[in-house]
Amino acid sequence: MMRRLGIIVLASVLTAVPAAAQTVVLDLERTVSLATGGSLPALKYQSLYDASRYAFLSWEASRKPQFTLESTPLMFERYMTQRYLSQEDIDVYRQQQYLYSQAGISATQVFEPLGGEFYGSTQLGWLKTFGDESQAQFMTVPLAVGYRQDLLFFNPLKWDKKIEPLKLTQAEKELSYGIETASGTAVEKFFTLALAQDQYRMAEEYLASCDTIYAIAERRYRIASISKAELGILELERVNATTTLANARIARQRAVEDLATYLGMEKGSDIELIVPSVPYGLRVDAAEAVEHARENNPNFIEYQVALEEARRDAEKARIEKNLNLSLDVSVGMNQVSDRFSTAYARPLMQDMAVVSVSVPLLDWGKRKSAWQAAVSRVEATERAAMESARDTELDVRLTVNEFNERLAIIETARQALEIAEDVYTQTLQRFIKGQADVYNLSLAQSYWQSARQNSIASLQNYWLSYYNLRRLTLYDYQHRQPIRYAK
Repeated sequence: MMRRLGIIVLASVLTAVPAAAQTVVLDLERTVSLATGGSLPALKYQSLYDASRYAFLSWEASRKPQFTLESTPLMFERYMTQRYLSQEDIDVYRQQQYLYSQAGISATQVFEPLGGEFYGSTQLGWLKTFGDESQAQFMTVPLAVGYRQDLLFFNPLKWDKKIEPLKLTQAEKELSYGIETASGTAVEKFFTLALAQDQYRMAEEYLASCDTIYAIAERRYRIASISKAELGILELERVNATTTLANARIARQRAVEDLATYLGMEKGSDIELIVPSVPYGLRVDAAEAVEHARENNPNFIEYQVALEEARRDAEKARIEKNLNLSLDVSVGMNQVSDRFSTAYARPLMQDMAVVSVSVPLLDWGKRKSAWQAAVSRVEATERAAMESARDTELDVRLTVNEFNERLAIIETARQALEIAEDVYTQTLQRFIKGQADVYNLSLAQSYWQSARQNSIASLQNYWLSYYNLRRLTLYDYQHRQPIRYAK
């Protein structure tokens, strides 16, 4: 019984001990690679691009010949119909019933120069009626071809040929823009964790330092080298350091989980970061960056698409305000026979020509107002495009200036860290020798901790600025090449 109880207790203890978390070492480049390859935002942007790409492929396929099988395999109907008997000069109701089957193949091909459509078809039908005069017939259309166009003098296919490739290009740029946005978010979370990790290390160092300093202070207090109040201040510092370490541990764990979740890593993963340096020779020319933005930023292409669509609508409204003119002509052959063997013999010609005209006589200015509204939309889109281009170019120039200034800030922060660390080391040695008081030691330690945080923050601002510039221009300035994620 005691043995079984011991086994149960041991199993409970082993179950309560958490499994060791997997430690993943990440540098900035690897973090960005994970964000662009497997994060949920990146996958979302990829899905949006796929939808646009398939829409473009569907449009391309619509320009090729389309073949369709249309069939009514079986149709039966029974109903009462009214008939006139000439011999008796009366109308009577009689029952009518028939069986019908039909199949045909149709083909269409758009004609881009005019915006119409050629079509052709071949059909075979069979009809059997029941009643007093029961009979069966085959109806054939060996071949019929024609051409139709809904609105003459307006060619929607010409506009589609111009707009659809622009939409695909816009989707490609938006994919790159979106993934670069995800990269920027990953960089921000990376440095949030870097700051939290450094704060945690500083809290550990601070607690160890407080323990050491308090032990030294106790010896000095016993020889009356420091007052009891000063010793109490150091004891309070040690207690506060314990609380600071606990809070830093919580903040670090939160930052780890935030970054791991964003990158799609396994739950429970622990992350250790390698803080990057900076490429000191990298500087960006503002005029060059603006040119890259004009070529790659999706805002420019978005308004180009909107402007072409507005111009298309304006041209259509201009034509429709005067008249609507449509055309449908066809020529073919057909035949009817009670036997299938003769249903295709000596086919008869069938022709059709339809020209439809609609001219507004009095519409109280409806079509003219619609045209004027379309023209106004063109003007509004042009102005919006100019405004968007101006704002984007300004944003690029400001980001370039900020990025180029960040390098000097990093160097200043590095120098401040070296000075603060040296001051803290010297002050600590002087305190141990009894040549510095508690206040000066705490002040030197505070300066040193702030300098460490400022050093990491300056790196964070540098890389955030760089990835923001990449996003705005979709250009990799380190490898000197445009950024493309579309495959």
